[in-house]
Amino acid sequence: MSRRQDIDVLYHAQDVVGEGPLWDATGACLWWVDIVGRAIRRLQLSTGAFTSFGSAEPPAALALCDDGSLIVAAGTGWSQLDPVSGVQSLIAQAPVATGGWRMNDGVVDPAGRFWTGSIDEPRGSGADGKLFVFDRDRATQILDGLLIQNGMAVSPDGGTLYLSDSHVSRRVIWAFDFDVESGALSNRRIFHQCEHGRPDGAAVDSEGCYWFAAIDAGEIVRLDPDGILMTSIPLPVTRPTKPAFGGPDLSTLYVTTMRNGLDENELAQQPLAGAVLALDPGVRGLPQTFARAPGRSTSK
Repeated sequence: MSRRQDIDVLYHAQDVVGEGPLWDATGACLWWVDIVGRAIRRLQLSTGAFTSFGSAEPPAALALCDDGSLIVAAGTGWSQLDPVSGVQSLIAQAPVATGGWRMNDGVVDPAGRFWTGSIDEPRGSGADGKLFVFDRDRATQILDGLLIQNGMAVSPDGGTLYLSDSHVSRRVIWAFDFDVESGALSNRRIFHQCEHGRPDGAAVDSEGCYWFAAIDAGEIVRLDPDGILMTSIPLPVTRPTKPAFGGPDLSTLYVTTMRNGLDENELAQQPLAGAVLALDPGVRGLPQTFARAPGRSTSK
């Protein structure tokens, strides 16, 4: 069921590939990235103060640490960003050959591990998409055989991990049984097969429902815990990339978008392409989980 929704513009950044929105409750700010623009963005909601940090490698996914720093999945590795100085320091490179691909989507699990994956870059390079798990200062490859890794999220009880492949030939969201203590995945199964649009970034709400950005369809879609379509919300852009719950009570859904892939006519018809949008989803999200900071014990 599709429903109309008032859509607000949080920030008109005109990002080439806006991605990875992340709510920072401590700082009362929203973080996100422009992958192609090689920028890490921060917007302070109470004051409207906007900061943009340059990144030597294309940043794709962000994770908060409880010491106030961020882990950035960028290029073919992971770095740590000090939001005070803006210094970004490399922590680790992926444990595989680094040609023809870059990092894409990610999520932090309840134990503080940072799950991130890859896509081919440039497109058509033939690089095999993979899924990694990054913990403190070490990364392990978990899966391969992906094309465009995306849609990472974890259920409220921690027992299910979600992963999508956005490639036009797949358009699939998988669910795995997840053991939080060991980090083991099992029982991979199709959670939802998209009939239109492609499943990009995702978030899970407090009721255990899965929200994803349907890129090329211009919608945010909500699935119930069994993967059944509940509702879709049309957006004023065709290329949303990822939703994230935030705001003081986690009742706002922020959505990053992209300009990349649109021609001049499409850009003229979609002036909000590349902006960060905000809407009221009618349900609250889950508190952000902290990643384990490099060299430190578990942070939750």
